Parts: sequence; structure tokens; C-alpha cells
Amino acid sequence: MVAGHLQQKKGYWYIVLNLHDEAGKRKTKWIATHLPVPGNRKRAEELLFQTRHQYADSKGGSGLLFADYMLQWLGTMKAKVSPTTYTSYRNLVENSICPYFRERRITLAGLRASDIQGYYDDLLASGVSGNTILHHHANIHKALKDAVRLDLVDRNVAEIVERPKKTPYIPRYYSLEEANELLHKLRGHWLWLPVMLCLFYGLRRSEVLGIQWRSVDFSVGTIQIQHTRVYQEVGGQQVSVGRDTMKQKASCRTLPMPEEIAAILQEEKRHRYGEETPPPENYLCLNPEGEPIASNYLSQSFKEFLRDHGLREIRLHDLRHTCASLLIQKRTPLIEVQQWLGHSTLFTTADLYAHLEYETKLASAQTLKKI
Repeated sequence: MVAGHLQQKKGYWYIVLNLHDEAGKRKTKWIATHLPVPGNRKRAEELLFQTRHQYADSKGGSGLLFADYMLQWLGTMKAKVSPTTYTSYRNLVENSICPYFRERRITLAGLRASDIQGYYDDLLASGVSGNTILHHHANIHKALKDAVRLDLVDRNVAEIVERPKKTPYIPRYYSLEEANELLHKLRGHWLWLPVMLCLFYGLRRSEVLGIQWRSVDFSVGTIQIQHTRVYQEVGGQQVSVGRDTMKQKASCRTLPMPEEIAAILQEEKRHRYGEETPPPENYLCLNPEGEPIASNYLSQSFKEFLRDHGLREIRLHDLRHTCASLLIQKRTPLIEVQQWLGHSTLFTTADLYAHLEYETKLASAQTLKKI
């Protein structure tokens, strides 16, 4: 069968087929079912199945290519995962997995573990890290697991492939002196506010860009992390959009706002709005043109600032690790670090920062030796 999936458009179900012309160039074909969305999901799925069979028969029934199946699976994932996760899936499937397996004309039914192993070996030889290849494996494994569930194949051959070993990730971070130097050099620059908030609160990029004035409560001294700005596909293009759904439940949190932070935000409010009340949906962090900051623009601008000012280069996300390291060095319990950062489990926090906690204990031991 050819690859295909259902899509909602203007209240109706449409069948979207992933076809290829004689030159092998991918093209999509939309077919109207004339079925309203409410109450017709099962009927639409039956029509999708019949249509895919019909197109397969018209092409001679040569068998569904694994690359086409991956595109079909990708289409089903769009409604099941976050826009950010879907974008990462799409990049792997369309830019790497599909081109490799399409070139070799490997069918879903004929896929062997050695084919997948060859793909991983090819990635390793081209310099792709083992950790990144594990993301490729996760997509292939899940797609084949769904194929087994749908009775398209008898077994998931990805389960017997030798996966690359995961390299333990040790976060990079600034020392207290480096963090202070960074903030000092940023004074007067538009990056100062988002970087300061990332350092103090350990925020993710999407979180700092998503802080709105409605999230800041000067009366009780709190700031809520409840909204994010992320890249999402809109009309076939990647654009930065806001959303009220967080990465996980623990990410939605209310944090204290010390007087120093409150004074900074009050000054920012006066600078922009005078004595007026800011529109609650407006964002705190803006670019030099006074517009919401695009995610990649923030990361790139931060990188360029470090380079231009002779500062050690780290990623924007490493400011989050810097916040965690400074908390742990001050003997903050891991459970409190977890809550401050919005990790879903204590295991995540311990896995990332246990080495810092151990270093702190070693320092304590050295101090006790002098008693």
C-alpha cells in the first residue's frame, strides 16, 4: 500500500496520500471524503484503507517502501505529540531516515535488522554521535512497533539491532564569577533581561520567552511559569508561536520574586508603559524592535555576544545548568533544585547533577579534615 493519513480541514476528513512521480520526487494528493469530522473517524479510516489499497493496486502492488511507511507513521504522530517534538521527528524522518532507505528501495515487509544496523553504522561513519543516533533508533523502533500492532509486519526487527551506547551527558556551566562577569558586560544590552532570568530561575528558552506580564504578581512577589514560545509549523513554515501547554506538569510552577528581581521588572514596566498597566498578554522579553523574540534568534545572539566579548562559549541552555550548579554548591537539597527547575522527577535532577553534589561533599570532607 502507499503511505497515507487522515487530515482535518474545514470540519471535514480528507485523505492525504504520499505518492512519488516517475522521477521518484515526493508529492502529496488530497482526496475529499465529504465526511464531517464529528462521529466519522472510523468511517474515514475505512476509506483511507480502501484508497491506499486502490493506489497500491494501480501501481502494480510492488510493496510499501519502508520510507513511505515512515512518512505515513509521521503523519499519525502530528496529533499525538507536541509541536516541538513533532518537528524533531520530522527532521529525522524526512532528512535522514527516508532518503537512506528510499535510495535502497527497501520495503517495510523486507526490512531486516541488518538494514537498520547498516543505517546506524553509516551515521556513525559520518560523524553523528551515538546519543543522536539513539534518537533515530527511537523513531524507527516506535514506528515498527506500531506496524506490528497494525498487523503490517510480524515482528519489530529494530529490537534486535545493536544500538550505540549512550554517552553520559555532563552539563556545562559558568562559575559564580563567570556568571557575574556575563551580567556585568550585558548591562544595557537587550539580552540582559532574558539572560538574567535564565540564570536566576534556571529557565528553559521556551519558558523565558513565554513570560507574560499576567504571570508577574508584584503584590505577592511571585512569577508564574505557565506559558511558552516555541517553533511550530504553520502553513508549511516554521514560526515562533505562544502556547499555554508546558513540557510536562512539573514545568508549570510558581516561583518567588525577590525584591531585587521585582525592582528590575518594575523598571522594565515603567520604561515601556510609563504608569499604564501592561497588557496582560504582552511578553516581558522583546527583541531590539520591541517584538517577541524568536527562539533561534535568542540563541544565536547569545552565542555571538559571548564570542564578541571574550567570554567562554556555552549554550543558552547552559545558563539553566549554571543556576542548578550554583544552587547545589550552596547545599540546596536536590528535591528543591528539582522543584525550582521544573523537572518531572527527582531522578532527572539527580542524573544530571549528582556529580556536583558529590563534589560538594568532597569539599566538605576536606574542610572537616582540618578540624
